[in-house]
Amino acid sequence: MSNHPPGKRKKSLNHSRKPAKIKGEDPSSYLLRILLSSVPYYVSGTILAQKLKMSRVGIWSRIDKLRKSGIKIEAYQNLGYRIVHEPNKLNFWLLSARLANSSSKLKSLHLHESIDSTNSEAERLLANQTATPFAVAANRQINGRGRLGRKWHSPKNGNIYLSIAFRPEVEISRLKTFTLWQGIMICDFLRQQLQTDKIFVKWPNDLFFKDKKIGGILTEASIDGDRINSLILGIGLNLNSSLSDYPKELKDDCQTLLEIHGRQVRVNEYASKIIETILMAYKDCLHDKTSTYLLEKWRGVDFLCGKKIKFTHDNSSYTGKAMGIDAEGNLEIKLRNGKKKFLHSGEVQIQK
Repeated sequence: MSNHPPGKRKKSLNHSRKPAKIKGEDPSSYLLRILLSSVPYYVSGTILAQKLKMSRVGIWSRIDKLRKSGIKIEAYQNLGYRIVHEPNKLNFWLLSARLANSSSKLKSLHLHESIDSTNSEAERLLANQTATPFAVAANRQINGRGRLGRKWHSPKNGNIYLSIAFRPEVEISRLKTFTLWQGIMICDFLRQQLQTDKIFVKWPNDLFFKDKKIGGILTEASIDGDRINSLILGIGLNLNSSLSDYPKELKDDCQTLLEIHGRQVRVNEYASKIIETILMAYKDCLHDKTSTYLLEKWRGVDFLCGKKIKFTHDNSSYTGKAMGIDAEGNLEIKLRNGKKKFLHSGEVQIQK
């Protein structure tokens, strides 16, 4: 849920156990890390002042600014401060605080209230030589896009619209299964969070709960010869939006975590963990730690396996049965005549 549990009417744990400040960390991010580490307890203003090396008035002023950004921070005389509610939207300070403890570090985070597309902004930042890896996130996309130039419907607030950019500068073969591995890892994360095995990946890049789409992944690369110079992974994930937020033509085919869970999840917590998952999965691919486990792990999340599908290849339409993937990540399809085809990319539709 977005709300945190009720506070205890006693002081929090000894301040020596509070997280240490990271070099270069913004004071507001550090203050939130202390409060988050103490939930549901209070942290005294004196301890915060000591940790941040500022006056009690300075702490109050910073708390007031955080409150204005949408974070509900309760103050109680002789006990101090605690977080009681997080906004149902991405918040720069909350997301920065949650990312600060990550073992996989971003060089920078760029958060927008509204933007054309997080992938498009990532492209612009790469063109401006922004150090990688960096993340671009938004609470709303005006012109979000999916595969094959499709529009990605992006209701305001409560969902994740996120892109992470890399400069791998390696041979294409090193990252040939990048999108599939990312899908597997994100699917595993969501299964753990929701305590369900009903989340799957539809080759090559869609996330499904049972038979409805909850998210999608879009990978775009800049290639020079046989090398990938830059790489952007974009993800859209339906968290706290209602089905009423979607156009009529999408309602029957999409799902949200709110509808699955029956309650809201903490958007910034999910976003930080997904960013960390993506960064770790990227390292797995870069250091060739995926080939041994790819086929086995894909079998556990494969949405299409055993289903009758329709697809287009070389301007001809075919129907067949999805049989999984090969070691290169190609979709294996058994045609009606018994022959096999391996699809490297393209659009696949399930036949009812």
